[in-house]
Amino acid sequence: MNHKLYKILLSFCLVGLQIWFLFITFQYTFFGIQLQRNERMEWHIKSFQDDKIRSELGLQVGDKIIDVNGKDPNENNIVQKWATIEQADTITIARNDQQITISFEDIVQPDFDFISLFGEIICLCVSFMILWKIPHSKSARLLSLVFLIVGIIFMCIPPSARGDSLAKVLISNLVMIMPFVFVHFLTLFFKEKSGVSLPTTYLKYVYSFMFLTFIGRCIYFTPLDTYKFYILDYRCVLLLFLCGFLLNIGLLFYVFFKYRRDNSSIQAIIKLVWFALFISTAPLAFLSFLPILFTGAPLVKSLYTGYFVVFFPLSFTYIIVTKQLFDIHILLRRILYTSLISMVPTTLIVLMIALIFSNAVTVKNMSLSFLFILTTISFLLYVLEYFVTKLDAIMFPKKFYLQLALKKIARNLRTITSFRELKDIILVDIVSTLNVYGGAIVFQYPHSMETIGEGVLDLNEIEQYLRENRLDDSKYSIFVINQNEEYSCYLVTARKKTNTLLSLEERQWLSLIISYLAVSLENIYLIRKLTVKLHDLASQIPNEEAGQDVVWLRKSLFELQEQERYRLATDLHDTTMQDILIVRRRLISFINNNEDQQQVVQAIKHLDLVNESLRQSCFELNPHLLQNIGLIQTIQATLDLDIGLNEYETQFHVDGALIIERLDIDIKKHIFRIFQELMHNAKKHSNASKVIIKLAVADNDLCLFYRDDGVGIDPQALAKDKRLRTIANTSFGLEQMKSRVLHLSGHLELLSDKGSGVELTIRIPIPTQEGSTA
Repeated sequence: MNHKLYKILLSFCLVGLQIWFLFITFQYTFFGIQLQRNERMEWHIKSFQDDKIRSELGLQVGDKIIDVNGKDPNENNIVQKWATIEQADTITIARNDQQITISFEDIVQPDFDFISLFGEIICLCVSFMILWKIPHSKSARLLSLVFLIVGIIFMCIPPSARGDSLAKVLISNLVMIMPFVFVHFLTLFFKEKSGVSLPTTYLKYVYSFMFLTFIGRCIYFTPLDTYKFYILDYRCVLLLFLCGFLLNIGLLFYVFFKYRRDNSSIQAIIKLVWFALFISTAPLAFLSFLPILFTGAPLVKSLYTGYFVVFFPLSFTYIIVTKQLFDIHILLRRILYTSLISMVPTTLIVLMIALIFSNAVTVKNMSLSFLFILTTISFLLYVLEYFVTKLDAIMFPKKFYLQLALKKIARNLRTITSFRELKDIILVDIVSTLNVYGGAIVFQYPHSMETIGEGVLDLNEIEQYLRENRLDDSKYSIFVINQNEEYSCYLVTARKKTNTLLSLEERQWLSLIISYLAVSLENIYLIRKLTVKLHDLASQIPNEEAGQDVVWLRKSLFELQEQERYRLATDLHDTTMQDILIVRRRLISFINNNEDQQQVVQAIKHLDLVNESLRQSCFELNPHLLQNIGLIQTIQATLDLDIGLNEYETQFHVDGALIIERLDIDIKKHIFRIFQELMHNAKKHSNASKVIIKLAVADNDLCLFYRDDGVGIDPQALAKDKRLRTIANTSFGLEQMKSRVLHLSGHLELLSDKGSGVELTIRIPIPTQEGSTA
């Protein structure tokens, strides 16, 4: 039976359950009259779940139940099973030797029916959304199942309160199994995000036990007297839920103390899980279930504390989707500060309410009002930045379009591999955004000059002005990008088409663009110097055997390239990114001092954008995660960051992960660089709808397979041969890949036809313990 049929059956079951439960809910009114039976098999009122019903009907604790709907209460299935009066029209009670008949016709539908329906709708919608958005992740499917379980629990609350046997059985089993499903989710989540493998065999026995308890609860569908069994079963459900809660806590402590030194990312994940788990389950456990076990009555009704269970998957989903998984400390600090700030207006509002409605003031009402208002204001403050950003297009259109252009240019800068690409990727956007007649980027060397331009410009005139160290300010504006002993780089813009000067916002925007260009052009220049000799050499190598003669040179060039990338990444992280953080803190202090907040907020947004771009550049220059989490997890993390940004679907498969992760770090770096080049080519040239990458170990070789369904490569570009014999006539990216493969004593094979996609296979011998290849 395929997955599609399973989904259809599940949907029909949910719809059927919903129809039946809605029928029970709106056919019968909830009374909440709890009973207890004495040794003489007589039923007396024990308590009321709603004091309003008690006062309306004139009932009292201790009243003896004579009949329900004209029959002995011991003949009523709901009384026998659940020790409660539900689905009844009339009852007769005995009090002080008098019999009183009471009708239930005028009882109003309780509010919790609609509260439960609202919670059900939220949970089911989020469950199906996760299943739709992230269908290939096992942990995501279990997270969807957690939502589904909570949603069905909310669905069961109204009919269960009315004594429906099916709802009672479902809610008991789902409450009991929910924490163990959560444990299963955590196990898979740790494996996917941090590579931590935890045992799952015991969960089979847990699920088997849960299934047996479900079969045992089928006794509730019989006409037998199950009163005593139900009392015991009710406490067992609460106890098993608490045991599952403790199992989650124990699992987190185990993972944290075992892997905290081996895997730094596990600490951030556990902080997130602790935070979300505590908010979700602690109110239900400590305010409802534990008090019921020890005192027989909850401090807060489980209907309300049960709503907190929704907070865990919601917060977890939010943090994963917004990619804040490893910044949980920042998220917690933001929530704490917004809550503290919100206390001031909340207190003032509650005091005003107390003064206006002084006659109806109670501690309970004021407490609930305070919590509701505090939560609302904190939420509004938390999402304020999001809504302000969304309204930028309406309130600040000029800034909005500048930000869009900045994001586009920043994104495009990551794909630049040569100076000539700047025209189509950068200059066109600068000229159109600033609305100038034209723009140019000039590389000035001691004895030569290299210029690219866009728009209406006289490039010869610009070069002449720069050689003579003069420029006509009435016609051009010049901005220094880089300047050192080896070369100088300038950005030149012509006059605006409106014959006005650049505004302050446009100059700030241009300054950010120049800072991006400075880094990118420096990288292009250094890479050009470091790789030009390798490019010339690789174009002369006819096959892999000949490449072994110059392996020392290739190794030296690769080491120099990686050292330079590491230096650049370190410099960016230790200087530019730290300066951005310092400026950001100062701007935040200006906001706290009520100084021109709007402009400061916009400046902070620009800084955050710059910081994110620099963080991405540092990772591309120096993939530090290779050392921390390994090659496979680093590739997966890179693919996860690109989800939603690419027009194609990416599939990544691994076979032989343990052997792959034992490889030397230098081999992993070369494999990762090859992977980066493949993904770069896929983004820029392939126009594919699907890309498949596989890492495998076969015959003592590490194999990297790549396949896409894109436009392919023209066979003429491959020297009139489909099978790659020499790549001297193809792109420099393929030259780099071949050089790395030859450096690792490997073999590269490329199959491609125009319009039929690309298939590439790389085989690299796995070194033995002595250092030779097997």
